Amino acid sequence: MGILTFIAMLLIGSAFSAGFLLLFKRKTVLGIVCFGLSIIGYIAYSYIANKYFV
Repeated sequence: MGILTFIAMLLIGSAFSAGFLLLFKRKTVLGIVCFGLSIIGYIAYSYIANKYFV
């Protein structure tokens, strides 16, 4: 499960950072979409981790 956690957090963190950067560059829609993707990714990761590894 360690590699799943590493990849998931890398993707979620990248989407979150990209959203934050885009919001500062006044690209509001893309920033909010990236924030949304990071939240959806975290929820999906939590579901998969609890379903298959607990």
